[in-house]
Amino acid sequence: MRRIEHAVIGLLWIVVLAAGCAGKGERIDLKVPIAYGANEKVAAMSAATVAVLPFEDNRNDRSHLGTRYHLWGGESHFDLSSGTLGKVTAQAFVDYLKERGWNAVVAKEGGAAGADVTITGQLVEIGVDAKSSIGQTALTAKNRLVVYVKNHADGSQVREALTSAGTSQVFWFDPEDAQELLNELYNKNFEKFMTDTSLDGKVLKLR
Repeated sequence: MRRIEHAVIGLLWIVVLAAGCAGKGERIDLKVPIAYGANEKVAAMSAATVAVLPFEDNRNDRSHLGTRYHLWGGESHFDLSSGTLGKVTAQAFVDYLKERGWNAVVAKEGGAAGADVTITGQLVEIGVDAKSSIGQTALTAKNRLVVYVKNHADGSQVREALTSAGTSQVFWFDPEDAQELLNELYNKNFEKFMTDTSLDGKVLKLR
């Protein structure tokens, strides 16, 4: 009889754990993001100075970075651990550009004095959702940015829309799963920007 009781208790624990470790209604902090590709850094720094201003946050819902739907009902929310999404996105973009040899800096809102190239942007849709069911949690994420480039040398401008989406499925949910998916999409968009553009002296152009 004790074996049956232990088996039932063990089964109940498995079901509870499958719902995930985070408690209902709690805040789950995420960072934006950890730059990838340090091994791709080039030796020579670009001669052009690129200033990236904080992105405008034009998301329809700016209250959270997404929602975690629990197995037995209820929700928790993904939120930024610190700062504003517009500022940390600009910093993440600068970190990414620096890794690839660009002379990039984050500029204060309203000014980029001395820069050869100024980059501004809009956050259209950024977030990750996680929905738990028996034995699995399905994650979905989207990242849509619009980047605007102004070249001060000749007055030319470049506009590029960057969109990526991704999914993931895990058995045991961990906040790191959401973090990794968020990082992946940010870096996909940054990589596309690098692939589609090039610096010609002090002018940034589409390839």
